[in-house]
Amino acid sequence: MTGAIGSTQYLKLSVFPTSPYYARVHVRRVLESWHRDDLIETAQLIASELVSNAITAHAACPDTAKAIPYADPDQIWMDLYRMGETVVLRVWDASPLTPVVRDPAPDDENGRGLHLVDLLATDWGYYRPTLGGKIVWCTLASPPSPREATEP
Repeated sequence: MTGAIGSTQYLKLSVFPTSPYYARVHVRRVLESWHRDDLIETAQLIASELVSNAITAHAACPDTAKAIPYADPDQIWMDLYRMGETVVLRVWDASPLTPVVRDPAPDDENGRGLHLVDLLATDWGYYRPTLGGKIVWCTLASPPSPREATEP
């Protein structure tokens, strides 16, 4: 990912079941202020999935997450920033668990979040910052207009 980085908007969340809601509200407000209404619904869904995954990962290994220095293991950090016309959304959590795209059965209640991220984001991935935990990121760009999609 190269290019000039525009303003960055951060949100610190507690590891609570209500945090995905607050992430969606934050995403809406930021994207409205950037006049990127075209990305609001997609970005809200992705933010909700990534924050929910962070909460689940925290519950899966609470003791490991507490070993990270300089960070509150009961917090999730989300940020959004612009690189030209692209919006980048990142979610940090203290868990060392690697995000895995699962293949859920039709009657499974969980396991579809990263499929949605993969489908809706322009690109996505994760990395491990030197201070610990992991950051799951994705890039969002406007889909081409029907006219652009059909032009050679």
